[in-house]
Amino acid sequence: MRRLRDEHLDFILHFATGAIGGEMLDAARYGVWSFQFDDPQQYRGTIPCFWEIYRGDPVNGAVLERLTVLAEAPIVLRRGYFRTALHSYRQNVDEVHFGAAGWAANVCNDVLHERGAYLDGPPSPTSAPILEGPTNSEMVRFLARQTGNAVQRLGRGAFRHEEWCLGIVDAPISSFLEPHDTRPVRWFRAAGGDRFAADPFGLEVDGAVQILYEDFRYRTSRGVIATLDASARGPPSPPTVALDLPVHASYPYLFVDRGDIFCVPETNEAREVNLYRAVDFPTKWEKVATLLQGPAALDGTVFRHEGRWWLTYTDLDVGQYVHLFVWHAKELEGPWEPHARNPVKADIRSARPAGTPFVHHGHLYRPAQDCSRTYGGGITLNRILRLTPDDFAEETAAVLGPDPSGPFPDGIHTLSAVGDVTLIDGKRHRFIPSAIPYVIRSSRSGSGS
Repeated sequence: MRRLRDEHLDFILHFATGAIGGEMLDAARYGVWSFQFDDPQQYRGTIPCFWEIYRGDPVNGAVLERLTVLAEAPIVLRRGYFRTALHSYRQNVDEVHFGAAGWAANVCNDVLHERGAYLDGPPSPTSAPILEGPTNSEMVRFLARQTGNAVQRLGRGAFRHEEWCLGIVDAPISSFLEPHDTRPVRWFRAAGGDRFAADPFGLEVDGAVQILYEDFRYRTSRGVIATLDASARGPPSPPTVALDLPVHASYPYLFVDRGDIFCVPETNEAREVNLYRAVDFPTKWEKVATLLQGPAALDGTVFRHEGRWWLTYTDLDVGQYVHLFVWHAKELEGPWEPHARNPVKADIRSARPAGTPFVHHGHLYRPAQDCSRTYGGGITLNRILRLTPDDFAEETAAVLGPDPSGPFPDGIHTLSAVGDVTLIDGKRHRFIPSAIPYVIRSSRSGSGS
């Protein structure tokens, strides 16, 4: 202990599974930190990432904690939630470990910039039972379930492909904060063939709602930004192109500032987040700025809050559904600066943007995708508690899912406001022969819609 104290360590990172205590807890300035690769409120034991697969839990939690004299009450420094890889224990371990790998560095960055008060924050006690290693019979059941999950996953990839469709709900976006079993949706006619329509955003112009959306073809593995009038029965074939870009484009996020109409489409292949201004809405645009260059940003969402512009997205390179990144700027065209705590959260259930942020009763809300069971499986409406260049916090206000008895029962991943109506999209699965090469390429590259 004397040698440890003489080193004047800032912290000790404890990787062993056994408990430590006594003088060791105070041997470094900021204590002893330890990773737990399960949600300690549900699972405690010596085999991380195992029981989630055994019990079919869609989410695998993880924490970085500062140990205290009470082993059951550490101080949580970082927390995250990841989709459980039910088909592969090895992949599950890899994804959770990779997702948490940067947390210690994030805490160090906070300490260096005097944002580390939470290191002495309140403990997070747990009463979850300690799970011992599996018995022989439990191990057999585990292997059988893992194998079954792997077979099902292969079957889904080969024969069940995503088809998205646009819809309109005759209610303002704030109404989704209220509990409803189902909401009446006026669905457009599905695109059919090897196409689908998703990511609707719209504006009311001269009394008519004009919609921009992603028109995707499996045959070309490419989406274009198309447009249609809300009074149309369905997407035209071929699509009416609104914004012609040389790369795959989706999520044509629309907003108005000082009378100008802007669009920020997702173009992660180009590793750019670009800003376009409408010259003749909705089919003629000019590029006015590159907001970000470098990140493979997904579903970039721009909004103004308390005198600053904010940009949120997830990054294909570091977990396309899990890690939320925030940037901010005084002026829309920049320069843009990264949030001091990027990524500001890690949660498969509520990170990736899913539509228009909105204010209701003085609170700012942010729609986000719940991808815990499947891509675009549902939407979480987050109430933002703190949003400054140095701080971020939000909480779940409502959880939305698809209508299981409706025509698109398998997902919903966009919620965008157009006055007193709300645009959504819905997902169903069907066999699309031309989608098979796309699925194979996506699985090899690790990318997805």
